[in-house]
Amino acid sequence: MDIPTIQAEARTHLGSKVNRRIRKAGQLPGIIYGHGEEPEPIAVSAHDMNLHVQHGARILNVDIGGTANKYLIKDVQFDHLQKDIIHFDLARVGLHERVQVEVGIELRGIPKGVSEGGILETLRNSLRVECEVLSIPKTLHPSVAHLEVGQSLLVKEITLPEGVVALDDPEEKVAMVRLLAIHDEETPLEGAEVAGPAEPERIGRVAETDEDKS
Repeated sequence: MDIPTIQAEARTHLGSKVNRRIRKAGQLPGIIYGHGEEPEPIAVSAHDMNLHVQHGARILNVDIGGTANKYLIKDVQFDHLQKDIIHFDLARVGLHERVQVEVGIELRGIPKGVSEGGILETLRNSLRVECEVLSIPKTLHPSVAHLEVGQSLLVKEITLPEGVVALDDPEEKVAMVRLLAIHDEETPLEGAEVAGPAEPERIGRVAETDEDKS
């Protein structure tokens, strides 16, 4: 596993105002915790952290004042647009320690059922697994090319790397191929009511992002 290194500096001042100043300076506030030790607030380059996360990094080699240690990326919080990271949590772990993590799923192939008028429906885009820290898969790529109309890909059918165990229900559906229902738009279905004038859509206020985390 190729573990990227990121430079960090210790944070001595905490709070939402301080965090906003850190972000304006092009850095990200984060915290290291675990193994019964005191939480350690840090700040890293926002550009570097976003880059590592986009490339699927799960472990970071964090250099603080010339001393580097490896940590698991435990949690990443994004802004309200789900675009930029605003805070992150790192966990102290042993490299051969077994951990539970979410791993993304990217389906591969075009199902046979598509040529029969079916469409592929993705029901989940990640899988909860347990494995050693150094064995965490970046992404799972199960094939759906064999699926015909009415068939599904189940959790138990996803091939996992050696030592990686799925924690989700083995019978849970990950994706399925179903027929696309086609109706004459000008002819209401039997027994269906004709809808009246549509009411104007109400656009609610977006909840504010919680930036108060240390």
